[in-house]
Amino acid sequence: MIPQRGDTTQQLLAVAWLVLSLTAVGVERYATQTLPTECIVAFSRITVGNEPRDEQWPDEATFDRAYLQAQEVGGCERPRKRWEEWLD
Repeated sequence: MIPQRGDTTQQLLAVAWLVLSLTAVGVERYATQTLPTECIVAFSRITVGNEPRDEQWPDEATFDRAYLQAQEVGGCERPRKRWEEWLD
């Protein structure tokens, strides 16, 4: 059977809307990703006597706490969404 012209147009319109919707979702996810800001955090440690050195120090949790503390006192900028970078 030969397809009607209206059926083909409706199918193309449906495919176009699907592609547009998927593209919009992809752009939205990309634009709302959180970007970390650059921040320098210094560490020091004082040992007394023959206290063994802990080679695991500072660990990831220590870095995270220091980063959050630096943000609280204004030493580092807060993380920004990618779309906010586009406005600058």
